[in-house]
Amino acid sequence: MAQHPPVVIVGVDGSAESSRALRWAADYVTQLGGVVHAITVWHQPVQFGYRLATSDSDLEQRARRSLEDTIAPVRADYPNLDLKSRLLRGHVVDEMVGLSNQADLMVLGNKGHGAFTGMMVGSVALKLVHHSRCPVTVIR
Repeated sequence: MAQHPPVVIVGVDGSAESSRALRWAADYVTQLGGVVHAITVWHQPVQFGYRLATSDSDLEQRARRSLEDTIAPVRADYPNLDLKSRLLRGHVVDEMVGLSNQADLMVLGNKGHGAFTGMMVGSVALKLVHHSRCPVTVIR
């Protein structure tokens, strides 16, 4: 039976905590082998039953820029790292739990800011620890 390289998914929301989580995952994969998937999940927030005035395309562009800004220095510091990035639209817990089916490890920052992504706000990291289908490492 062929072994696949370990798959490590990292929740990235542009916060310093998610940057530390991505660097931790890069170190981990550099030592043990595998591939890192940096994941940003975005959605259109609803406040008091109303959508915000920001368009979906603007929110998606901000999320994409944040993801690219977070992974660029890691790519520079780890040129041999197999690092893939993915931007998803949806609810962060649902999307990350779904991805955990295909991962060997999930790495998260202990908190984030979630201005447009909702990543790691409040109990999100805790929910992922409890519902993920793979081991989860939370970086402080």
